[in-house]
Amino acid sequence: MSDSKQRVVITGMGWITPLGHDIETVWARLIAGDSGISHTERFDASTYPTTFSAEIKGFRFEDHVSDISRHENASLNSQYALAAATQAWRQSGLDRCETLNRQRTGIYLGAGEGPPDFDSATVTNLAGWDAGGDHIDPRAWMQAAGEHIDKWKEVAQDPNMAVMHLATEFGVTGPSCNCLTACAASTQAIGEAMELIRRGDADVMIAGGTHSMIHALGVTGFNRLTALSTRNDSPQTASRPYDISRDGFVLGEGAGMVILETLEHAQARGAEILAELIGFGSSADAFRITDMQPEGIGPRASMEQALVMPGWSRMGAGRTVGPWCITFRHMGPVPRKTTRPRQWQSRPSSASWPPRSRSVRSSR
Repeated sequence: MSDSKQRVVITGMGWITPLGHDIETVWARLIAGDSGISHTERFDASTYPTTFSAEIKGFRFEDHVSDISRHENASLNSQYALAAATQAWRQSGLDRCETLNRQRTGIYLGAGEGPPDFDSATVTNLAGWDAGGDHIDPRAWMQAAGEHIDKWKEVAQDPNMAVMHLATEFGVTGPSCNCLTACAASTQAIGEAMELIRRGDADVMIAGGTHSMIHALGVTGFNRLTALSTRNDSPQTASRPYDISRDGFVLGEGAGMVILETLEHAQARGAEILAELIGFGSSADAFRITDMQPEGIGPRASMEQALVMPGWSRMGAGRTVGPWCITFRHMGPVPRKTTRPRQWQSRPSSASWPPRSRSVRSSR
């Protein structure tokens, strides 16, 4: 972790979600306990094991971006990213900042791939299939691909495209990165963007994530993994991560963005400071793709890193960090037959220093 003392603050936020397309609407619906889950409408999922999802409804790209002609080939995930980032950019006041150094303004996203051109790919594969020889005929496939596959839709599937669209929209030429670390991607992107600022590589970073997998291939893949809930008779109650009757997760989509900048930079331009980031940790279990390491070494390591970063020193010879008793409770994508979450605790190793009432809890 960086030894820099550069402080990093958040000055803008934006998101596009199944509950709404702006901070105020989504927050009000969250407080009201509303659900954004309903039967899937983007494609005919009536014959699938899971017939519902958390789709974004009523989204109009032109309502969020002033000149959509610059992004005419943007896929849904890039459109969501642009809309969310524009909200954050405007809230931060950077759209009115005449002194912004765009060479020191960058982007770090946790963006997934764009939706595939499923229909064109299917037509092409069928046209290239040699049933008699039981194989793909390369010549026939190439001819069909030239007729049916849209080159721009193919390019739009690359995970880096959302970063490209944001750079184009805001004219920023600083560090530009994308990480694709599954469910942790957006959080990791924000942490890595903070590190770039702390070590002096940028003054301002657009950070967050975007993704959309509500399409035939996406749903098929997760159904094959038996990862999705199949509670088709009650979609709005299907997402129940803390319930003993949990039978899988619900596939959603959207984007969330924040503007990060140095405290000095924000204060110099009179920006409203919404929050300060003071710690970040990243680790891996090095165990299995489907299960947590039994002793929780990965989550514990990342939390310890996050606590050490702001200067809270270790106590004793064990893994205790500062005056904190860390409790980690895993509530994430556990196997469907799991009936209770695992729990680990990192306690002070010195008997002379009893655990205090403060604790850090994390749910994945």
